[in-house]
Amino acid sequence: MESSIQTAPASPAAAARGGSSRDTVAWRTTSAGRHVALISTDLLPGRPLRLWGAAVEIADGGVFIRLAILNPFDGWSLTQLLAVALARFAAEQAHSGEPVLAEIVRHLDRAAAVHREPQDGWAVPPVSFEPAPPGGVTSPFPWCVARVGQFSIPLCPDAEARQRGVSPEQLLAVIELALTSWLPVTPWRRSCWDARREVRAALALEAARAEARWAAHVAACDGEPELG
Repeated sequence: MESSIQTAPASPAAAARGGSSRDTVAWRTTSAGRHVALISTDLLPGRPLRLWGAAVEIADGGVFIRLAILNPFDGWSLTQLLAVALARFAAEQAHSGEPVLAEIVRHLDRAAAVHREPQDGWAVPPVSFEPAPPGGVTSPFPWCVARVGQFSIPLCPDAEARQRGVSPEQLLAVIELALTSWLPVTPWRRSCWDARREVRAALALEAARAEARWAAHVAACDGEPELG
């Protein structure tokens, strides 16, 4: 995972959404080379920040994660995204027992505890989880789709994040980018800074973990005998 947010107008993440890069607010590239981009639309009245959602590159295309701005039913809130990330990492911890996953879960727990939505008084709808669709890739996790109303996020069904769907590292990158984007317009909200610090710590741990997994996968592929 790259250590800094990139904001140049020409973004490789534009390919994830198939459009112009002129509306890219910021982007990151994961350890597996997948892009995550915050993109914007027209300026909303009363909102100093042009932020609408995140385009996430997956194995065979892209996924758009719409962020709630106007009301809690307008898209995904950061509270909901943190709940999805916590559920996924808790499922991975239960499956593999890796110590680093427990540390990631602790950071996300603290982020969820201190985070406050920029719009005071929002009653954030709960997240529901669904198993993978019939005929899909077999997964060691009990669910592969997170849903809030009409919005859903397909998560990668394997721990190594090689299949179709948003990887856990990408999900953390979306949350970190969104928190960072709010800081210039919510400087009085210490909760935003505190939540971002915890998410960044979790993201750094997951990036290192994902990079090691990806390197092991590549090494295993290179070591396979050629057919023929």
